[in-house]
Amino acid sequence: MRIHVPNHLIFISMGVFLVLNTFENIIHFSIGRNIEEKDNSKIEIKIPELYDIIKIGCIMAIFALLQATFTYYFVVSGY
Repeated sequence: MRIHVPNHLIFISMGVFLVLNTFENIIHFSIGRNIEEKDNSKIEIKIPELYDIIKIGCIMAIFALLQATFTYYFVVSGY
């Protein structure tokens, strides 16, 4: 039995992924920038420079598209 799912599910799924993971990726980026200070338990969150934001955004867009496509496929196929 096939389930009818609107095509805009891909865009909703991508949007949710991008919004939530933007915050997570900025935190990961900040931790990576402060890795030299391993003994320091405080996490300093800093907004990356424009070039780094563009790189993060491109990688996120690729994975958002993959995530949305897989979600759509598995929902439509009934898995």
